[in-house]
Amino acid sequence: MSRYIFEVSWEVANKVGGIYTVISSKAKYVKERYGENYFVIGPYLGAKNESEFHFLNPPEKFQDCLDNLIAKGVIVYYGEWLIEGRPKGFLIDFRKYLFDVNSFKYELWLKYQIDSLRTGQDYDEPLAWSRGIYDFISELVKNEEFKYSIFHFHEWLSGFALLFSSDLPIIKIFTTHATVLGRTLSSNNIHFWENLDKLNPEEEAYKYGVEAKHLVEKASAQKADFFTTISQITKEEAEVILKRKVDFVLPNGLDLSRFLTFEEISAKHRINKSILQEFILYFFSPYFKNQCPIKNSLIFFTSGRKEIVNKGFDVLLQALGLLNKKLKEEKSEVDVYFFFFVPDEIIDVNREVLNNLITYKSLEEFLKNIQGEIFSRILHQIVHQKEIEIEKIFSLEEKTEIERIIKKISTHNKPPLSTHVLREDNELLKLAYQNNLLNLEEDKVKIIFYPIYLNSADGFLNLNYYDAINGCHLGVFPSYYEPWGYTPLETLGAGVMTITTDMTGFANYLEEKRLITKDNPGIWILRRKNRKNEEVVKDLFQLLYKITKMKRSERIQNKYEARILASHFSWEKLIVNYFDLYETAWQKFK
Repeated sequence: MSRYIFEVSWEVANKVGGIYTVISSKAKYVKERYGENYFVIGPYLGAKNESEFHFLNPPEKFQDCLDNLIAKGVIVYYGEWLIEGRPKGFLIDFRKYLFDVNSFKYELWLKYQIDSLRTGQDYDEPLAWSRGIYDFISELVKNEEFKYSIFHFHEWLSGFALLFSSDLPIIKIFTTHATVLGRTLSSNNIHFWENLDKLNPEEEAYKYGVEAKHLVEKASAQKADFFTTISQITKEEAEVILKRKVDFVLPNGLDLSRFLTFEEISAKHRINKSILQEFILYFFSPYFKNQCPIKNSLIFFTSGRKEIVNKGFDVLLQALGLLNKKLKEEKSEVDVYFFFFVPDEIIDVNREVLNNLITYKSLEEFLKNIQGEIFSRILHQIVHQKEIEIEKIFSLEEKTEIERIIKKISTHNKPPLSTHVLREDNELLKLAYQNNLLNLEEDKVKIIFYPIYLNSADGFLNLNYYDAINGCHLGVFPSYYEPWGYTPLETLGAGVMTITTDMTGFANYLEEKRLITKDNPGIWILRRKNRKNEEVVKDLFQLLYKITKMKRSERIQNKYEARILASHFSWEKLIVNYFDLYETAWQKFK
């Protein structure tokens, strides 16, 4: 019998969201177990994914299949995905199928009653791609060797391919990482968990205009040989919304080899924190009369897709507003700088911020060049027991050059909130203003919106994501809808204290396995399920306030515990859930 596995996802070599992280981080472990019998299938998107994919000549066993497809005008690229483990795979060029999407929709209506009248490009493209996958599978299983191979389809975007292939001799696994309807309801502030047992999924799907995606997802779950999801919380949701019992729960893991070791975390934290502090200085200092307070500062962050309600950014900004007010009232010595690493729609780079960065770097470079002379002059004054005078430390030429550089600093506007220019109706900016988070000099909580993906050459921090969060003291993720929760898990992996909520599959797993200690937990789970936002805001504020009062020794202990918790989520441990699924599937169809 065949022992091939084909993992199908729109996010193979196409970084969009969390599923990319799931598949790319576990691929090497699946390949270690199944070797050259494991393949991935994704969309061919030209330049967007060519940098992630190395094209190769296909093995002989696929040649007939690919030749037959070429004869039909279907182009399928073979190669390896440039991630750890380098799994081999196929990218399917779906452009030719776009001309026939209406006929595919009609076919799905006749066979599964999937209503796709109100759909657009975000539906048509994965539909066309999935039709290409169906043609690929149809040709592939003409070879006896590939009959009853496992095809593991992820999310509704590849669900079309499962439905088209329902009568082909393959083993069909469907995984939903988050239901379309659940995500939609929560983003519209509908607390569906309170009345999950009374929910009418089809009625709600039509109400919010997501009926086509929901119906594809539902049909895929019901037609799959095995239906799986990623957490207990999503299992409960999916079984009600998709009307099918979940066969396997597949918790998400981390490839801990990508993260720092215990020994490396502290040293790296000092380096990365200093980079963040330097950024904070040039970001704020030009607008303040006094020196920007860094000494007793704490650096917090959040990150994720810009889903205001689902990610809890609304309650977070309210809680930060309360924290700012409280710290100001008690004249606290602690200053909190809060980064929002949330990619967003930008108009332009903030030219004033960029100009100030360049100016500060110029001044820094100038001072480095003359630091030997300055040291010598200061030493001379100390040896001769003279009072150190600034005017005698710098020569006239040096002072003139310093003045020339400083004059380039721009302070025409109010203190910035973002590294980039955002639309005036930007929801995050509006929430910041509503909660009096204005980055004024007297504010004790200052926020920095960083609306681009972090990378080592982005022009501002010039740090990759993991280095940036390693330099912080706390990651805050007060999600309302989060089927798993990679961001808090990755934060633990970076050795950073974390706040998450009981609405995440990740937190449920922590509590189910009783992994959290009482004294220095490393992570705090905020209660959101069936609670009003006002209560959640209050609790989050109090928790943030408590953390600002921590002693350094307490923070260090919590960082240590955070990294220990992350070790429980290594793919080396959790990948066994996938292996059990695949072996069960093969036994059933033996």
